[in-house]
Amino acid sequence: MTPESTFLAAFALHPAGVAVITGLAADDSPVGFTATSLASFSAEPPRASFNIAQHASSYPAVAVGSRLLLHFLAGHQVNLARIMAGPAAQRFEGDHWSFDDRGLPRLNGVRALLEAHVVNVSEVGSNAAVIVQIDGGVTNADCSPLVYVERRYHAVGDVVD
Repeated sequence: MTPESTFLAAFALHPAGVAVITGLAADDSPVGFTATSLASFSAEPPRASFNIAQHASSYPAVAVGSRLLLHFLAGHQVNLARIMAGPAAQRFEGDHWSFDDRGLPRLNGVRALLEAHVVNVSEVGSNAAVIVQIDGGVTNADCSPLVYVERRYHAVGDVVD
């Protein structure tokens, strides 16, 4: 196997939490995308990271200083994950979101929501690693998380002791 095919095969087997990152375009219109690369970066100060392609329609909204919302999807939100991974022009059609009190696009019914601002963007090849500082948020542990593994969405099930 080539390094590329081994990489793709290994990461297809590696479960990742499903999140949606939202923000604002330069004209204050909502932008967002489904991400499986969201990860904690540091606890003090509270920071997270995610990756994005530089050619992505949402990329201009992740400049240093930009305010973002990080939405952790619940197991029942597969359709929301697909909408936000679909055509950019259709991501904010419907009643699955609204503007919050700060003017940011907020998705309804998510498992957790973090308010953040971008502190670093490192461009590597045609992608970028983005570091955000967490400014606040809310959680809802009453629903199971949505994960992506083997190129399919899954709701987390049994706890293994």
